[in-house]
Amino acid sequence: MIKSVSKHLFTTGVVSLFLVSCTTTTQQTGYNYSQTGKRIHIPEEQVSNERLVPPKVVPDSYNLWLAQGNNRQHAYEYEKFLDQQHVGNIIPAFELLRSARDWQKCSSSEYAVPNRELWENQVATLRVFKYLVATKVLTDFEVTSVYRDMPTNHCAGGANSSRHLFNSAIDFRIGEKYPQPRDLAFIENTKFKLCQFWTQYGQNLNMGLGLYASGQIHIDTQGYRTWGPNLSRSSSMCSGYVARA
Repeated sequence: MIKSVSKHLFTTGVVSLFLVSCTTTTQQTGYNYSQTGKRIHIPEEQVSNERLVPPKVVPDSYNLWLAQGNNRQHAYEYEKFLDQQHVGNIIPAFELLRSARDWQKCSSSEYAVPNRELWENQVATLRVFKYLVATKVLTDFEVTSVYRDMPTNHCAGGANSSRHLFNSAIDFRIGEKYPQPRDLAFIENTKFKLCQFWTQYGQNLNMGLGLYASGQIHIDTQGYRTWGPNLSRSSSMCSGYVARA
């Protein structure tokens, strides 16, 4: 008599406090044969790897910035415009308005609302982000830099033609700021999915996808291209796809 043994993975925690990213691998139902020639049913086995993503918390620095001058009004008007374009609330405002990671070194503001004439430039890039989030290509991420004025961009080491100057680029990090060994597989898998998306849809979306030495990933909609830490196509995280692109 053959006994079937089921393995169960239990995850504990307060589900309501976390967003859950799931990757599921399914083994197809099949049949095998015993030494007596009888057909044995092999039940479908499903294994789920769950990654708990802490909720995003509005930093105190953002609330302090909103309280200064006309920042709250300008931020509200920008968010309202994005809502009208159906790309609002994809990225929290306190991340979408981040200027540069080196803002302190540059004596700049941590947050910045782009000039009104640049608002439209971000719509296409946010649509790409919307697709990436909706299809779960991106689940655990943090946006680190979007619009930069000229002095901040120069201080942060941005190119003179940086898409951040035109409010058409988004830089973000996958996972934690200081990843642990257990995070590395998730980060690499997310990069793999990003490259798949870029290969399949990037040309139609005019999508640029880059990886910097800091680990930050750049997305814009100003040209179908890819690059890596040495700023060339050959060092792209999508180099395995470049030949087919």
